[in-house]
Amino acid sequence: MSMRECLLILCLLLFLPPVAVVRAGPPDIIRFSPLPLLSEHEVREQFFNFCASLEKITHRHVEFSYRTDYEDILTALHRDELDIAYLGPLPYVKIRELDNDIVPLVRFLDRRGESSYTCALAAFAAAPPDLTMPGLNVALTQPYSTCGYLMTEALLVDAGNSLEQMTYSYAGNHELAALAVIRGEALLAGVKTQVARNYSNLGLTVLRESEPLPGFLLVANRRTLGDEWIEQLRRQLLELGSTADKKGDITMQTWGGLIRNGMIAAFDEDYDAVRALLGQYRVPEFAP
Repeated sequence: MSMRECLLILCLLLFLPPVAVVRAGPPDIIRFSPLPLLSEHEVREQFFNFCASLEKITHRHVEFSYRTDYEDILTALHRDELDIAYLGPLPYVKIRELDNDIVPLVRFLDRRGESSYTCALAAFAAAPPDLTMPGLNVALTQPYSTCGYLMTEALLVDAGNSLEQMTYSYAGNHELAALAVIRGEALLAGVKTQVARNYSNLGLTVLRESEPLPGFLLVANRRTLGDEWIEQLRRQLLELGSTADKKGDITMQTWGGLIRNGMIAAFDEDYDAVRALLGQYRVPEFAP
């Protein structure tokens, strides 16, 4: 190679933008969004101190983004508009169908130390409907909610019925679906069992409960964060969880009740049971 050719290559390298010769690291701002399981106020309360802890762990500013639509969160992940999200089993399975670069970080434990939860058919205790009757008015959460159409249909089929024989509408979140029954706007609601039990003092009761489902999890975007950084964050979160006693350590104890009870590593195969359910029960909104 001549001296002239060497100088030409050197000049080209000098004038290339930095991104072309230096691999980009994780962004200065981590964009985070959780599923809107409850009202905006309650969701912000659940995750405010979690975001503060995440900032201490990562040494980066965490931008909290409240989104009312499950599908909007999945779309934002796919478009690299989010870096980390708090998802349920069905939203996780759906985003993995679309994008293998959205990877699981950790699963959250409940107050009993369990990493699973259940869905329920809930009704007003004073006048529980006959689940075999057609034409019942059912309040659901959202199409992409695990306890929405998917698990409500599974529970109704087990009872000898189907949402196809009923009138149903989407309330927006678990809390609103439960309240629809309490207000007399629906006879039945498909919600997380714990949410239904939270309203037992207002007359809500659980008629049917699903088998345990893999719990809610944090996911990360490999394209925006990188594998090495994601693995480091996973280790830090698991170390934080492993130092907690039954009530959680000082940092985790300030997090919301949904996420303060500890964490375990999350793996894609943990959610194969949900994939099987999705293959068995058709969600109309997912039709091609």
